[in-house]
Amino acid sequence: MSALRSNPRWHPRALGTVAILCLGLAWGSFMHSGGWAQSSFYAQEEALAHGRATIDRHQWQTGDKAWYRHHFYSVKAPGLALFTLPAYLALEAAGGKQWARDAAAAVAESSWDPWRPDEDPPWASYGYSRHRARVVEAQVANTTPMIWVLTLVGATLPAVALLFCVRWVADRIEPGYGTAAAITLGVATIVMTFASEYFSHVASATLAFGAFALLFAERRGRERLWLVALAGLLAGLAVCFEYPVALAGAVLLCYALARGRRLRRGVAYALPAALGAAPALAYNAWSLGSPLRFAYSYAVSAPGFTGHDYLGLNSAGLFGITWPRPGGLIELLMSGRGILTLTPVLIMGVAGALALRQRGMRAESLVILGLAAVFLAYNSGYWLPMGGGTPGPRFLTPVMPFLALGLAPAYRRFRALTLGLAVASGTMMVAGALTYPLVGGTGIKDWAQRLVFAHLEPTVLTPLGVRDPWVAVLPVVFALTAAVALAARATPRAPLGPIRPALYAVGGWSVASLLMPLAAGDEVSPLRGGYAGIGLVALAAATSAATLLFASYSEPAEAEPSVLLEPLPAGERSS
Repeated sequence: MSALRSNPRWHPRALGTVAILCLGLAWGSFMHSGGWAQSSFYAQEEALAHGRATIDRHQWQTGDKAWYRHHFYSVKAPGLALFTLPAYLALEAAGGKQWARDAAAAVAESSWDPWRPDEDPPWASYGYSRHRARVVEAQVANTTPMIWVLTLVGATLPAVALLFCVRWVADRIEPGYGTAAAITLGVATIVMTFASEYFSHVASATLAFGAFALLFAERRGRERLWLVALAGLLAGLAVCFEYPVALAGAVLLCYALARGRRLRRGVAYALPAALGAAPALAYNAWSLGSPLRFAYSYAVSAPGFTGHDYLGLNSAGLFGITWPRPGGLIELLMSGRGILTLTPVLIMGVAGALALRQRGMRAESLVILGLAAVFLAYNSGYWLPMGGGTPGPRFLTPVMPFLALGLAPAYRRFRALTLGLAVASGTMMVAGALTYPLVGGTGIKDWAQRLVFAHLEPTVLTPLGVRDPWVAVLPVVFALTAAVALAARATPRAPLGPIRPALYAVGGWSVASLLMPLAAGDEVSPLRGGYAGIGLVALAAATSAATLLFASYSEPAEAEPSVLLEPLPAGERSS
């Protein structure tokens, strides 16, 4: 790595670029097994490819479905399926479905195959037919390679774009620390999981943050209404992927209006935003007969014998969202899969966002903190705050890149503390991604057990004949290691500072992550996972402590000046 730094062709910005691309390679190497959400998106994709909205032929493959006027529909917003539709059509024309079946057969020969149907599948979810359960689960396994390709287009590439966007903004907030903030976002938050899953969260977050980046750029110079309009368009398009991201669009509207000439700027933002959201309304009109009729209103609660025995899954409030609940907020923050339990580094994102007010960036600080508060309030009012068995509150994904901006000043001002919590968070997220991100009733102890028994997720090497799971994940491990190492080299070298407070903080987190879920009444507490759950937390804490000690031992005697960006004149900073 020292050769890279001494080589003038390897500018820190170039090192950061390669780091982000390496992380994208790690995400793209996964071939995760799917669940109801991925199957619902895929059923919607197949329906659109054949000119229809109904998913009757594939309804047993997913529980995320709606029943309306004697037909089944996916409950998902249409943005992701529409965005990946060209890739699906090209893949289908090239014989992709036969290739997918062959790849699934090759994966089935490995020593651990999470795609393989269970010997005794949950037949109650398939109309109480064991035969149907086995057939449908085999069908889902055979579609997994197809879904992997669509994931590359619909999640991995947007995630890479998101990291580049975060780096650009963060480098203008804290010169030189953009790469560190971006890589931390990609490794130490739930983005690590959803960048390689066929969900729409990352794509919607990328569009929303892209809108913010455009407004941020516009505020730094003369007024350019075309940038405001483009930001509105991106914010509207984000709603086509995830309806609740309209909340982010509303916060960004306030950000756009904060500069002055509010009527003119408001119109410039709002009209393109409405245009961007129009495809979602048009889809509703085409599929359900009214632009304001959403499939969520007719979501299946229990499939039963027919696939639609009971409806009204989201009948409470507005699509299942009621007033914010203290219990929901506690679950989001302190449960076994809460933010503070699995990804404590986000605390430093909040601290960094608060510090921006002292840097003359009051508006940006309010946007970050306001978005976090708005999404926490909305998510705590939803009847299922975590959105299923995901490794964290997936509905908060759009907030993650904004909190990552706060990590840039946090890395400069609280280097050891931020690094220690980032390593602990990254260890937890990588453990979940390598094994099986879905968290069931037994909690994260499954991650530890799967690591011990090499029950790892398939990668691109598995269909190529690699039978050993540890060998198959080597591309992921190498790419992740390279991403983190290059990000470290791209970050200005500076004294780490006292590491004892950071070690205390990591130790405190490890204890709190075991006890907080118990206080929250969560049955999936790591402590209730026995030695496996405790061991995984201990591994994260030990890895963090070892990293801090190594960094303290090898830190420079004098700080090296940043060569990535010169500090901006005070007059160019937004207020």
